[in-house]
Amino acid sequence: MTLEARNLVAGYGDKSILEKVSFNLADGEILAFFGHNGAGKSTTLKAVLGLLPAKEGQILLDGERIEHLTVSARLKRGLRLLPEGKGVFPDLNVQDSIEIVSQSNRDPNGAKISADDVYDLLPVLRDRRKTIAGEMSGGQQQMLAFGLALLGSPKCVLLEEPSVGLQPDLVEELFGKMSDICKKLSISAILVEHKIASAMKIADHVMIINSGKLVFNGSKAEAEQINLWNYF
Repeated sequence: MTLEARNLVAGYGDKSILEKVSFNLADGEILAFFGHNGAGKSTTLKAVLGLLPAKEGQILLDGERIEHLTVSARLKRGLRLLPEGKGVFPDLNVQDSIEIVSQSNRDPNGAKISADDVYDLLPVLRDRRKTIAGEMSGGQQQMLAFGLALLGSPKCVLLEEPSVGLQPDLVEELFGKMSDICKKLSISAILVEHKIASAMKIADHVMIINSGKLVFNGSKAEAEQINLWNYF
């Protein structure tokens, strides 16, 4: 398994939000993660990345326990975050953005995904190399944000509401690219998303959280046999 959480408890200050959350992700698998606002989705991502401490439980990446590691150490081991609201440098052009992140994510053992690889995977970025990121369309900015998250040697990408502000056709294009790349490069992903129908199209596994507790955790096939809305 690429990423695994075992009985994870996390929250803010003395208040726990997550109640013994457990899940696992295989290489190249996309986990669609649903829940109403405040249910615990963002808290889960923050705990996995290290932005919030794990009060109890374990987090493993490729079998190594990482819940005690810093955010920087987790990033070096292959966790990546695409935050809600487009994780780009709005005042830099595409080429400079990619070069900066590529240098920052250098792997002493050799980067799995280089700047040239990102251009090959997402050709629109090659066409927009000299374009200021903040001047691109919402869909192009999200493509860039995803490209930046891929640089280096990623193992698991945490995607937080990547469809926000995008037209439906752009959501389908973006999600299609994400799915193709994750499968091709064996990168796993947690997709936190409110557009359930779009997310289901690319999901391998589905989780639903409600008030900090996982109320559904199963395969896409299992999720398609139930009324997901009953779990919200």
